[in-house]
Amino acid sequence: MWFEERSWSNIKASDLVEEWRDLWSFKIDFLVAAVAYVCATTNLLNLPKLILENGGLAFVSAYGVSLLVCVLPIIILELAVGQLTGRAPVLAFHTLAPITKGVGVAQTLLCVLVLATMTRYLAQLLLFFYYLFWSLIEGRPDVPWLRCRGFPEFVRHGEACRDAGQLANLTIDAHTKISTLNQESSMMHFVNTLDPSSQSIADFGDFNLHFLIGHGVVWVGVFVMICFGVRLLGKLIPFSIIAAFSALLALCIRALTIDGLPEVLQVFWKATDWRKLEDYTVWALAGEQAIMACGVGFGAFITMGSYSKRSNNLVADSVLIVFAHIVFSLMQVATVIGLVGYVSVKSGLPPSELMVKGEEQLYYLLAYFSHLPQTVLWSGILLFSSIFILYNIFALLSLSILSTLEDALGEKASKCFPRFLLAFFVCSLVMACSLYFTTQAGRHAYELAVGSLRYVTLWSILAAELLAVAWIYCGHRLGNDLHFMLSPSCCWCLGHFLLFFTYLLPIVPIGIAFVNVSGYDFSRYSPAIHAWPWSEWVGAALALIPVVPIPLYAILTFFIACCCANKHESKKARVAEVVRHRVRRFSSERSALGGRDTVGGLHAPPRYSSAAPGYLLLPQAPLAEPEPFNEGR
Repeated sequence: MWFEERSWSNIKASDLVEEWRDLWSFKIDFLVAAVAYVCATTNLLNLPKLILENGGLAFVSAYGVSLLVCVLPIIILELAVGQLTGRAPVLAFHTLAPITKGVGVAQTLLCVLVLATMTRYLAQLLLFFYYLFWSLIEGRPDVPWLRCRGFPEFVRHGEACRDAGQLANLTIDAHTKISTLNQESSMMHFVNTLDPSSQSIADFGDFNLHFLIGHGVVWVGVFVMICFGVRLLGKLIPFSIIAAFSALLALCIRALTIDGLPEVLQVFWKATDWRKLEDYTVWALAGEQAIMACGVGFGAFITMGSYSKRSNNLVADSVLIVFAHIVFSLMQVATVIGLVGYVSVKSGLPPSELMVKGEEQLYYLLAYFSHLPQTVLWSGILLFSSIFILYNIFALLSLSILSTLEDALGEKASKCFPRFLLAFFVCSLVMACSLYFTTQAGRHAYELAVGSLRYVTLWSILAAELLAVAWIYCGHRLGNDLHFMLSPSCCWCLGHFLLFFTYLLPIVPIGIAFVNVSGYDFSRYSPAIHAWPWSEWVGAALALIPVVPIPLYAILTFFIACCCANKHESKKARVAEVVRHRVRRFSSERSALGGRDTVGGLHAPPRYSSAAPGYLLLPQAPLAEPEPFNEGR
């Protein structure tokens, strides 16, 4: 069937030598998946406020430089590693050098932890979307998070309620604000009714049925997307990203055609301060936002690249991916700015009072629609777009975990039914890890997990990845590999040039981590987290657990090389082996031995075998001329 491995009888002549694992059915499938991965909701929620607070166009310039100098070379690096080795992160880094295998393990653990945490956010969006349709079916006026009247079941008994989009005179802050996050607002009444929380993070109370069902829906959807590998995923993601892009485009056009746009643009223009570029914290914020928005460091690009043909022009793809990210980010920022300008004109509040950072910005955006005609329509479009964007990212991160398991179990695991079971295992595992977030302490646990992971976790893993590839394997060598893979195209020259930046790039995540740790303040967390004395230690454990495999595997690898006896090799040779790459190992050894099949008494497999990196001898392939893998280098 179409989702099985490629039939021998249907393979084109150009595909005679490929990997035993699946490949993307078409080049466009890979491109759309990669574009969907970098089109996240992070910039929708954070970038407008960051621009306004950090120098306007100066911050935009810093963000653009971060994309071109930092993100683009890392995307090329990750795609090249995946495409060269033909493996998911764990075995990919083991192929580059056994000592770096822990980097792939760390990326896989980080994917599990991030997916388990963010499941709660996606489930919440699904609940909002469900109750939007529920309001339509019930014939209720508007939606329950924007109106108090007409939704008595979502208003807590005996408490005052005001519409989320109204102005509220907050005496504590000594000025007027939109009442969206005020405890008396309809938004907070709705959220607290769906998600009643305990007084302490340690008091998990009962399971929240709404969120439990929402989590189940999330992972049923992800399972459907990944259960048959990239063949099915490559068919589903184009539909979901087109739907999300179309919804966002409609919303962007609406936001740019209402009153208030010239006024808010003038505010952003006046906020421009080029002296901000002298502040290193602005560059740290720009780099952090660019890296988070593009999702580098999680291993997803390595996995996507591992399913591409070895001759795929990954350099041109990387440029196109970054360009798509820029276009999508411009649409997201324009949408927020347009809505903020309209509400600013209607309410008289400055734009700085109408924007926040993080997921609370989504609450504000939903509240702004109460000032527009057809409130339900535009609320549904925003939720629809956000849900599909997040589903794509969930599916690609889950694919990275699934591919890691397939690589560990071997060729049989990539068959239809074993892959089906592995996909079910991955989804069940992450669902089980996310169960605490469905309890009455789930809101507090989510706050602690998200707050803890932002400081050092991703940045430590990304720094280790760059050191492993650029310094241990060698960025110049990877550039030469690009020349081999992309020899028919001249794009490898640009790729090779950009890979030289990776020698210096480890300082970027290290610097971001330093800035984040310098600004660490545990008092920012809610009182429910402070109510449990062990909360800070749990947060530290969540942040450090994914990083532990990096030094652990390095130490174990050196220990085994030094202490385990091997009569065929000296201790010095065994130690050198842990940092020796294995991409061209067998072909170079055979060449040095004049074509003989043994190295140090061990059998050196031919290039066309399951042990050769990424290639398999097809049993019915007419091999008149073998392909020279890294021949003569």
